[in-house]
Order: sequence, then structure tokens, then C-alpha cells
Amino acid sequence: MNERVKRILEEMVPIGILSKPHGLRGELRFVLTTNVLEILRDLKEVFLYSEDQERGFFLDVESMRLGPKSLLIKFKEFDTREDAEVLKGYKVFVRRSSLPKLGKDEYYYEQVMDCEVYEDGVSIGKVVDIIETGSNEVLVVRKDAEETLVPVVRDYIESVDVENKVIRVRKMEWI
Repeated sequence: MNERVKRILEEMVPIGILSKPHGLRGELRFVLTTNVLEILRDLKEVFLYSEDQERGFFLDVESMRLGPKSLLIKFKEFDTREDAEVLKGYKVFVRRSSLPKLGKDEYYYEQVMDCEVYEDGVSIGKVVDIIETGSNEVLVVRKDAEETLVPVVRDYIESVDVENKVIRVRKMEWI
């Protein structure tokens, strides 16, 4: 990755990934990886980055709408299905400064991803995914081949330190 792209990505937050084109006018399916839907309300510009191609660039959002199976996004610079096809697989980023301010004990998904999780002072692994269950989120914590699910509720989460990437949890009683 070149230094310019690396500096840009430091100021960005991933919010989704582009999937296959939809229709003939350059729209793409847009799979969200964020829990902050307010970001989408005034989305004007995004940064797209492909790890495979080590290539990134800014694009202007022309429109976004709910499609039959997913969110659909259209960029001003792409008008045909063939044009849009080249964007398949690109990750979508927004400026960190455009994110809404969070309240106390609120965190963005990207802040807790890769955090080391400790139970009674012993590491049980790193956060590799977050599952939305409706009532609360659940952290998927993995260490080697072992996976632990940790509900994000006050009864189990003791502290979250996003600066040092550390989450401390209480021992779950049913285990």
C-alpha cells in the first residue's frame, strides 16, 4: 500500500463493501458493515479501497436506495452496469470526522474489532465479529480454533478501552 493511501485510510472508517451490480444504470449492491445508519443520510463522498488491487480513490454518491434484497448505491462517475462491475469487492469508507458523536459507553463496531478480551485477567481471544441479535449485540471472540460468544450487556462487560484495544468481561455463569 502506498503512503498516500495509507494516510487517507487512517482518517477513514469502513462502512460496507460493494457487491455485484444491480440493473443497467450503474447501481451496485451495498452490504453495510456498520451499526450507525445515520451516516447514510447525508452521504455525499466515499473512499473506495481494494486490498487485492492495492488501489483506492474517492467517488461522489449520486443516490442510495433500498433495493429488493439490499441497499443499492450509485456513483456519479459510473453510469452503466459494465462500469460498475469493476467496483465489485471494494470496501467503502467515510471520513471519521463525519461520524455522529457517541454517548457514554457507546462504541462503533470498528472500534471494538480486534480488541483483546480478558476474562478474570486471562485472554480469551480477540473480537473477530459482532452479531446483532435484536435485543443486544454479541461479540464473537476467537483464540486459535476456540470461539466464545460474549453478550454486550452490562452484566458481562466490565470495561472497554478502545485506545488500548482491551475489553474486560466477567466470567459467564453458564460456562
